[in-house]
Amino acid sequence: MSLPVVIVGAGGHAAVIADVLLCSGREVLGFTDADRTLHGNLICGLPVLGDDDVLDRYKADCLRLANGLGGTRGERLRREVQDRLQSRGWTFDGVRHPSAIISTHAKVGPGVHLMAACVVQPGARIGTGCIVNTGAIVEHDADIGDFVHVAPGAVVCGNVRVGEGSHIGAGAVVRQGLQLGPGNIVGAGAVVVMDHSGPGTLVGVPARPRQGSR
Repeated sequence: MSLPVVIVGAGGHAAVIADVLLCSGREVLGFTDADRTLHGNLICGLPVLGDDDVLDRYKADCLRLANGLGGTRGERLRREVQDRLQSRGWTFDGVRHPSAIISTHAKVGPGVHLMAACVVQPGARIGTGCIVNTGAIVEHDADIGDFVHVAPGAVVCGNVRVGEGSHIGAGAVVRQGLQLGPGNIVGAGAVVVMDHSGPGTLVGVPARPRQGSR
């Protein structure tokens, strides 16, 4: 039997996570957030319970957490918050929308978010804490590092390697066989056709490093 879940964060991504969990039949108790102005608000009909100190009311073996932090540059914060709470004994569950198409021959790490209509093909590896967002595609044998966000509608083609903490923007395409180093940001709609060690920001078609970015 699945344990109830509290979602860490109370922004837009957290609302989507709540919806996915509810669609999957999970019991969601509510959200935590450091922003006191949100406390007591309802999101998807669920309360913002308070900050992370609210978790002290529960035992770690009776509750699971879901990471509701998102955003273009949110990967570092997602990881920091998750690491901090895991060090206190909490476990973060992954989430999977019922419409996600995930090959049984793909490897999906712990705490991964697989959102509505996303596709993960055979041989792909999705690292810890990643988001494969709405309608995103991760093709065969791609290797997605820990805490990478593949944003809505993005396509990571076959045999691509994406370094940890990177962000592949909405509607972006990464051509087959490429390697992106850790901490890269690929802008929305960009088409990446060359390796990039990074960290840096790639924009345009074909994608080039943004001025001031390596």
